Amino acid sequence: MSRLTAAAADGLRDAAVRYGATGLVAYGFYLALGDPTDPFDLVTGFVSAVVVAAVLGAVVFETAPSRGSLGVVARAVVFLPRLLAAVVRANLSLARVVLDPRLPIAPSVVRVPAPEGNLARALLANSITLTPGTVTLDVTDDELVVHALTEASRTELLAGSLARSVAFVTGDPVTETTDDETEGT
Repeated sequence: MSRLTAAAADGLRDAAVRYGATGLVAYGFYLALGDPTDPFDLVTGFVSAVVVAAVLGAVVFETAPSRGSLGVVARAVVFLPRLLAAVVRANLSLARVVLDPRLPIAPSVVRVPAPEGNLARALLANSITLTPGTVTLDVTDDELVVHALTEASRTELLAGSLARSVAFVTGDPVTETTDDETEGT
């Protein structure tokens, strides 16, 4: 039987870490949504995690997770409550506009500078779309085109707090927005 070369062994180790990390994240997510004390959930969660890891392990991590990626995960844990707070604020603001006919709906399209990294662009675009009153219409290397339903949501976008929070998670630099990057609809 032939021995593995060092490069092949490194490749196998990286693949095992990628698939293992994907499986652990999937299993943890499954148990967070289910009952981690129920034997049925433990077994079905494990089976689901194995399937998810087998199907997505090669695409979830472009490279094997490193100590640096643990920092990103830790910063993402800090980011999630901030995102949740932004979603709640936007929900309340939008509910006021919908329920009070005197409050104006002022739709506009806002061009927000895109962060440099793919992860940062995807995280910012999805966070904007998740926030009520805003929808990311287009993402390019240079900018995100966002539809904002109200002046408050437009102002929040231009303030850049969500972009700064994403930059905190990913470590990518923040490009500040200017007020002239909007157009009416």
